[in-house]
Amino acid sequence: MNPLLQEVLVAVLVAACALFSAWRLMSLRLRLRCVDALSTLPGAGRARFLVSLRERTLAQLGAGCAGCGGAAGQAAKSRAP
Repeated sequence: MNPLLQEVLVAVLVAACALFSAWRLMSLRLRLRCVDALSTLPGAGRARFLVSLRERTLAQLGAGCAGCGGAAGQAAKSRAP
């Protein structure tokens, strides 16, 4: 494999991993802001992957994280036999 091509491939993989890690570490509100900012770009407003990403982010935002008392009732229901 050509060394230049290999370096470009490694750089693309590292950048993709860094973006994925940053996305996973962002808060849900910040993720939603990023998706909304991306959807304002020309040609990207009606992209299917952005629409589904926004819907999934909104669903996660409404579900709660079970880190507070708000989701305690749902956790107890899921453990009941």
